[in-house]
Amino acid sequence: MKGIAILMIAMHNFMHLFPFPKENEFDFSFERTSSMLNLLWTEPENSIRVLASFFGHFGVEVFVLLSAYGLTKKYLKHPLIYWQFIGERIFKIFPAFIIAIVIWLALEGFYSHGIFGPFKMLSMHYQEILLKLTLLSNFIPDKALEPIGPWWFIPFIFQFYFVFPFLLKLHERWQETGLIALSAFCLVFTDTVEGHLYGVNLYYTIVPYIPVFALGLCLAKKDTLISEIHIPKSFVALALVIFILGNIYQHLWVLSNISFILLFLVLMNIVIPKIKGSLHRLLIFTGQISMGLFLVNGFLRFPMVRWAIEKDNWLYTLVLCFVFLAISYIMAVVVIRLERLLTSTLKANQYKQKHSI
Repeated sequence: MKGIAILMIAMHNFMHLFPFPKENEFDFSFERTSSMLNLLWTEPENSIRVLASFFGHFGVEVFVLLSAYGLTKKYLKHPLIYWQFIGERIFKIFPAFIIAIVIWLALEGFYSHGIFGPFKMLSMHYQEILLKLTLLSNFIPDKALEPIGPWWFIPFIFQFYFVFPFLLKLHERWQETGLIALSAFCLVFTDTVEGHLYGVNLYYTIVPYIPVFALGLCLAKKDTLISEIHIPKSFVALALVIFILGNIYQHLWVLSNISFILLFLVLMNIVIPKIKGSLHRLLIFTGQISMGLFLVNGFLRFPMVRWAIEKDNWLYTLVLCFVFLAISYIMAVVVIRLERLLTSTLKANQYKQKHSI
């Protein structure tokens, strides 16, 4: 599921830079839905690009679900100490993130500005980088997608880490009723303020995604694997209706995240048992390096996506997207290996300091 989700995200990040169609990810417009349907009808050969552009961002919701599910599974059996938990999350993500930032500065700098380009890039973007590293960028208007669009997810997922222990306690105290009440409040609040509060887009925060987090937490309490959970047919039908209407009517759009996840779980229940052999191994491997893929795909899509837009040919676009994914896989492995080397070195130094005292 992680492998499928990161491929959805990477392909979306490549395809959605075309002029049309745009996605209803951070705000809603029926014109985008209309554009998507029109392109599917008039340019069926472009279906993969159109569908990836419009729907691929829902891979984020899958990661949201799996994050809540995985952490809940872990801390059902182990005590959660708040600041130790936060420190572990920082130590797990920040080394790879910093490595990705350095690689981006080097590649983009040399490509755009020559030998001293990385330093020029750093001087141009140090404020945006600091806002990302301090996890503040999503709360500042027009800064969430700077300097690399997909990196908005880093401050976002840390918001979840900060509140996860409280969600766990809420469930322990009030069971599903507490999480349902909180989810309903977040959805109503988001819709009431039309997704914006004091210039901040709430879709860069965890508020509209609380129902998906809550679902992941509740599913983790069950003994069944997440890919094997049975969802009643009535729920599936309702989710499908809401998802369709949510791409037509703005007030139902707020429910598109949770309705998509329910449909995705049903689809995975059908599809995963049929995935075998090389494809199974590829998706497992993709899931294992998903953090690296997420961190590098945002800047590795250039200049290939620009070439694809200029040519505007469906086959040429797919070939360039495949090349982009291949390069992203290689660079993701580099990031993961460098991250492991860095963290093992840090742990070794901590061990030496501890035993030298």
